[in-house]
Amino acid sequence: MGTQELIDIIIPIYNAYDQLIACLESVWQHTEDKDYRLILIDDKSTDPRIQDLFQDLKAKNKLNILLLENPKNKGFVATVNYGMRSSDRDVVLLNSDTIVTLGWLDKLKKCAASDLKIGTITPFSNNGEICSFPQFCQENPVPENLELLVQAMEMALLPSKLDIPTGVGFCLYIRRRLLDTIGLFDEETFGRGYGEENDFCMRAIAKGYRNVLCPDAYVVHVGSSSFGEEKKALAEKQMAALLRKHPSYLSQVTQFIKADPIKPIRHIIQTQFNLLAKSNKLGILHVLHGHGGGTEKYARNIAYATQEYRHYFLIALNDEWIIKEIDREGEQRSYCFKRQQDELWINLFESLCGWLNISFCHIHQISGCRDGLLFVFSHTSIPYGVSLHDFFLACPTINLLNDKKKFCYGVTDLSQCQRCLNGQDFLAEIDIDNWRSQHRDFLEKAKFILAPSQWVVNIFAQYFPSVLINHVPNLHNVDFSPTLIGEERCFLLPQDGVTHIGVIGAISGIKGARNLEWLVEKTRKRKLPIRWIVIGYTDRQYEAYQSKDYVFTLHGPYQQENIVHLLNCYCISLVVFPSTGPETFCYALSDAWVANKPVLVPPIGALKERVENRQGSGWIMENWPNLESILNQTVQIATQLKEKEDFLVKKQDSYPDLEEEQYITHLLKQYYQQHHLSDSTVALDKVSSQRIYEAACLGVGITYDRKSEGLFKKVIIKVLKIGIRFRYTPLGRWAEKQLPDSWHYRLRRLLLGG
Repeated sequence: MGTQELIDIIIPIYNAYDQLIACLESVWQHTEDKDYRLILIDDKSTDPRIQDLFQDLKAKNKLNILLLENPKNKGFVATVNYGMRSSDRDVVLLNSDTIVTLGWLDKLKKCAASDLKIGTITPFSNNGEICSFPQFCQENPVPENLELLVQAMEMALLPSKLDIPTGVGFCLYIRRRLLDTIGLFDEETFGRGYGEENDFCMRAIAKGYRNVLCPDAYVVHVGSSSFGEEKKALAEKQMAALLRKHPSYLSQVTQFIKADPIKPIRHIIQTQFNLLAKSNKLGILHVLHGHGGGTEKYARNIAYATQEYRHYFLIALNDEWIIKEIDREGEQRSYCFKRQQDELWINLFESLCGWLNISFCHIHQISGCRDGLLFVFSHTSIPYGVSLHDFFLACPTINLLNDKKKFCYGVTDLSQCQRCLNGQDFLAEIDIDNWRSQHRDFLEKAKFILAPSQWVVNIFAQYFPSVLINHVPNLHNVDFSPTLIGEERCFLLPQDGVTHIGVIGAISGIKGARNLEWLVEKTRKRKLPIRWIVIGYTDRQYEAYQSKDYVFTLHGPYQQENIVHLLNCYCISLVVFPSTGPETFCYALSDAWVANKPVLVPPIGALKERVENRQGSGWIMENWPNLESILNQTVQIATQLKEKEDFLVKKQDSYPDLEEEQYITHLLKQYYQQHHLSDSTVALDKVSSQRIYEAACLGVGITYDRKSEGLFKKVIIKVLKIGIRFRYTPLGRWAEKQLPDSWHYRLRRLLLGG
């Protein structure tokens, strides 16, 4: 090997004997002798063990070790400059409080060889500022399984380099040609340390060189980033000096941190690490529609309750398929895959399953990509089960509302159903006989079909009598009762004895938004002794709002863990569900019961069934859907509650029932264990690493080499946001009410990115 192919590893030393020994041992263990020379420089250490170490190394007379000593303590910058002057090769500046890992130097060398304009290279580290992993710009703990992490980095087949504004000094590879071009560290300005490598990297950029991250190399940095007062003062002084030399430095680094272009790479590594660390766990893919709400909450609750499996979400939206990896800690990694031209749905699906080692699919909704998913599940070898969250498979209206916007109570006659669809925009082209036939085949192939209420079982039995459907109630969050309440500001309300009526959630047309508007207006006109408080928002009012007369308050979006706190903060006495159609389960009902609040529900669907099954938990509307009757019943109940505070649910057992939750969890585990893909001979092609990287970039909002992508949507959103300001004017409120519900839904979905 020629001289220029060798790398000089420069380690400046000042005491810290134990850390130095660990560093040296890691270098000797994980670096080929033929690849490097070790330059150790003692900066006049006071620990006698350092001198003993040097004497021992001299006695061994190793050819690839150069031992240097400062006659007096000169500090870090002068010491590394001494080392770089003693070399005519590429160098690596390595702190003595680091631990290198397998293949680290070879990876840095390969990265350097990929581009002559690369000047400095920094690996990932647990404590490497902008090169920190897994948390960006944080001091992370040392990984418990370093070998597995390094293996994950190698298997991820990441891009060979990524530009960064500055290298990080714990481990910094520097090209000799860069040193020959711009010189050494600025010893005169930064002699006491802090800022010297940042200045050096800025000078490198000025000469056309690149500072890059090597994403498949990892070096542990055990040093602490916490400063004492003296070091803080020095750091502030050196930053001022750095900005005098490079006024744009801080803005460049700030912009980089804000954009965080390394995030996709960190996500890929973490996903690959989890695949290796949990290789003995089954991979479950949950197929969703992307509208959030109770369906996604249910899937998340399953993931939290069955952590012995790896859980991923597939949100299939036509040609855009989003994979989300779900962690118990709340960390979520997203990958946005675009179906390629002429790519078969089954090929896209199975390549994603091959990448994530999926053994079973739990399907919650297929409406986002119905044709593609039906094709996939009629051809794939991966088994699947279905949970029913709405009526999409039976009727494209999803909620069984007919062309008069009334609940049809489950009409099954094909001719009557076809006439109903023909009378509704966007549904007239659908052949209902073919629709149900396709879904019947889809359901018959499923390993299990779960319904959250017996009412849903009965309704689906009318449409699909040949399929077996099991009643298994939805799981609740295992941490449903919060221990830590976040900050949620509430509107103030008069303390005048008026009863507060609550409405929970995102109230759309089907959830009763128009009914609620009528109830509020009638309450105002009749001057009834109740107030309406929406903890959530409606399809026409997203932001927090309160009427001047306090009759209506809309809290706006809220954190789920705060729902009990909010219901109590607003002194809610009764929760009303003004729905126009049926619910299949309804987590908002659970929210009310967890907070120990009674409810008033329509006499249809799961709401009626659940209230009837939990005696003393609420009332059922007597003359639904007559709104005058609903309002009168609400006032009557409010009066009863006011006269007798312990009238209702205080005698009930706590909700949810933990034994029932454990039983449901046990059932789900049984389903997964019995039906997962167990044939190890089934090998699926994996999606390419380049495509994963592009998907990871799109998943965090970084456009990957597609400058014009989304331009039209951005313009539309800008126009819509101008319209939002208009909607809060009197004319705007009038104009908004003229729009059909379908347009409210479409505009809200576009603005909220759903």
